[in-house]
Amino acid sequence: MTVTSSNLDARELDENTPPKWWTRRIRTRAQVTEIAVMFGALSIVSFWAAGLGIAAGMIAVATALWADRSPDLAGERAERTDTALAVGTGILGIIVGVGFLVMVL
Repeated sequence: MTVTSSNLDARELDENTPPKWWTRRIRTRAQVTEIAVMFGALSIVSFWAAGLGIAAGMIAVATALWADRSPDLAGERAERTDTALAVGTGILGIIVGVGFLVMVL
């Protein structure tokens, strides 16, 4: 049902509609592991930026370990390959970022 009203309270909220992007919350371990993989990839791609690749790699490793060990998150643990990919890309991004920083200095 579409309501053409500027009053937000006039809209009928359906329980089946997903929340808007600004009100979504991370709920499962698999979602957190996916974010860790994204940060790991970002750390590899941005190794040349002073400190950005290193910081993104540290965030990737910390997020992957949090997703694997935190009792606060719901759902089953992510597959070991996904967790290993997140940690591996994070560590590789840190190593490449430090290597580039040492080479430049």
